[in-house]
Amino acid sequence: MANYFDKIVGVEHVVAESSRLQATTAGHIYDLQMIADTDNGTIVAIGDHVEGQVFKAKTYAAGEKAYLVLTPPLAYNGRRGQSDEKYFYNAEGEIARAYELNVNDIYTLSARAFVGSPAVGKFVNSTYTIAETAGATGFVGEIIEEVNYTNGTSYRIIVRKI
Repeated sequence: MANYFDKIVGVEHVVAESSRLQATTAGHIYDLQMIADTDNGTIVAIGDHVEGQVFKAKTYAAGEKAYLVLTPPLAYNGRRGQSDEKYFYNAEGEIARAYELNVNDIYTLSARAFVGSPAVGKFVNSTYTIAETAGATGFVGEIIEEVNYTNGTSYRIIVRKI
C-alpha cells in the first residue's frame, strides 16, 4: 500500500565512520550544540559553555584543537528510504557528539564531503578541500584508501597534522 511518505525525497548528507579514533578509547568525546545544520564528519572547535557538559560548537580555525562531529544516526519511522544514513544531519541548536582528533586518527567520509576530486595520496584541509600537497597550517588529512560500498564510494582519511 503506497502513501504520502513514499513520495518524500530527502536531501543527501555526508556519511562518516569512526574507523580508528583515539577518543573512542582514551580521549575526549564532547556534547556540542550545533551553530548551524551540520553533517557528520564536519571538523569543528569547542566554543563557550552552554550548560552541564554541553558546549557550543564553533568554526574550526588553524591552531585550535579539532573535533570530528559524529553523532550516531537514528531513524524513527523504520522506512528504509527515509531512514538511510545519508539523510541524517545534526540540526542547528541540536546537541551532537564530537570526538577529539589526534594525529594518526583514521576515519572515513562519503564522497559527498569533498571539494574537488578525492583520490588516494591527496590531502585535505578542515573543509575537505582536495590538495596535491599538505597544507602548512591547521588541520591536514591524507586520503589513504578508497572504500567502495554498495551505496557509494567513501574515502579513509588519516590525520597528519592539527
